[in-house]
Amino acid sequence: MHIHRSIFYSLLLLSGVLFSSCEQAVLLQPKKRVLKSGDEVAWANPEWQDDDWVNEPVPDGRFWQRFEINFDQRIHKIQHKGLQMLVLGSYEAYWDGVLIFKSGVLGNNRSEEQAGKYITHVLIPDSLSGVGRHILALRIARYHHTGVLKRNAAFVGEYIAFVQRDLKITALMCFLAGAYLITAIYSFLLFINQKSDYSKLIFSLLCFSFLCLILMEYLKFYYAYPYYFQWYRLLIIGLLTLFIAFLVPLFLSIYFQIPQWKYWMAMYFFVLVFITINYRLTSDHTAQIASRTAFVASLCLISYACTLKRKDSWLMLLILSLVGLFNYSLSYGVGNVLFDYDINLFLSFTLWVLAILYLIAKKTKAQRLAYEASLLRSFRLQNELLKKHIQPHFIMNTLTSVMEWIEVSPKKSITFIEALAGEFDILNEIADQQLIPIHQEIDLCQKHLAVMGYRKEIKYVWEDVGIDGQAMIPPAVLHTIVENGITHNIPQSDGSFIFRLTYEALPKQKKYTLITIARMKQMKQGKASREGTGFKYIRSRLKESYGDSWQLESKPTAEGWETNIVIFEK
Repeated sequence: MHIHRSIFYSLLLLSGVLFSSCEQAVLLQPKKRVLKSGDEVAWANPEWQDDDWVNEPVPDGRFWQRFEINFDQRIHKIQHKGLQMLVLGSYEAYWDGVLIFKSGVLGNNRSEEQAGKYITHVLIPDSLSGVGRHILALRIARYHHTGVLKRNAAFVGEYIAFVQRDLKITALMCFLAGAYLITAIYSFLLFINQKSDYSKLIFSLLCFSFLCLILMEYLKFYYAYPYYFQWYRLLIIGLLTLFIAFLVPLFLSIYFQIPQWKYWMAMYFFVLVFITINYRLTSDHTAQIASRTAFVASLCLISYACTLKRKDSWLMLLILSLVGLFNYSLSYGVGNVLFDYDINLFLSFTLWVLAILYLIAKKTKAQRLAYEASLLRSFRLQNELLKKHIQPHFIMNTLTSVMEWIEVSPKKSITFIEALAGEFDILNEIADQQLIPIHQEIDLCQKHLAVMGYRKEIKYVWEDVGIDGQAMIPPAVLHTIVENGITHNIPQSDGSFIFRLTYEALPKQKKYTLITIARMKQMKQGKASREGTGFKYIRSRLKESYGDSWQLESKPTAEGWETNIVIFEK
């Protein structure tokens, strides 16, 4: 499958880029971070005494923030010394008292301020990058809403590496996002063709949500958005993470048909509501809690599915265990050096998606084979329908009766032949159809009763009540019940032999009742309990047309024999 290949190649490329960065780049972080409300240009002086300045939180309005960074001998390994700044405000950046960068326009209120960018990269002059103590002073104005975000950050490292690594990972993540988009569309189209399979719809929503999560997570690397948008971006990421955390167990519970899954998912939903209420949606910690909660819930559901012996549940349990080990090793082993939480999450989810695609491919193949088998069964049913009415003994007995009627009453023999021809005309017309209008089925039954009436010299009566003539029904189903009624019953003492068809519309189901009003023949012991070929044909036809959404019941009554066909509406 091309989708499998796209995701697999994306995973390989991403892993290649990440592991190619195994050599640790030099990254210098601030030794000291302090701030003070107000606005004094003298605070840019690296010699200014800032012992009375505070650490956190970042205030609104006008303020200064200073970062103390020590350059040791590692600084010689950095060819192009650069700053990466993540600042919630418009600002001017002073390096050792020298203005090196501006972002936005400072003002004294919201209308005067022009919001600066949240993430910026700045080259540090070589003349100001010697070994020793250095001060980065930021003159900041913040009048736009930033929610509860109160932290600014600054790092010193290789300027080109800051940009290149982020862009490489972003490009590959966007390639992976494209694979998720194709998967989402593919799963949605599968759902459109099989609307009863909601697992495919949920899987489509999962892939599309993860696509949005990737785009929002790496938006900061390909769009220089204003600093106040950072809060909204993190809020969207938090909501998407919670939505995905709910959809993953929901998909597994529906796919593996977990008993009372609605009850379990309702409990799990309140767990996620608790997380939402007690933790900030803009916090990375909240996203990690939601992800781990989803993993534990999924593991419990799959373990339960294994005890129920659901198909492929052991395979999914193995995949989830591998995902857990993979994520654990990345988070607490080599991954805590190479990868951050976001990379761990995306790699783990990709492994899970590949496993689901494999299961969907297996299920699709099984459905295709079942469809091909149903076609063969349909052809077999058509042959059976024609064969059982063109059997030699049926033809010979009918022709013998025709000959007798020709000798006794030529006029009635013509009516007999017309009824026989009419029955065969209808049979020939409906043989290759899966469903036919019920009025055509009733016409077939009446023709057959006319033919059998001449053959057995019994007056068969057909009655129907409340029938919608345009309702659809599998061909020769009622006709087969009528045949059984004629074969296994004899007229009542008054000579009557009646077939009465009634229709009842119930909530989400349709019920057809065909009553044979006659006396039942004496049958050999044990034979009455065996189901004949007629009812096997009826069950096959109902299975072909309605899957498992039907019920067939046949039982004796005071009047004779009653057969009920119930069709459930989806």
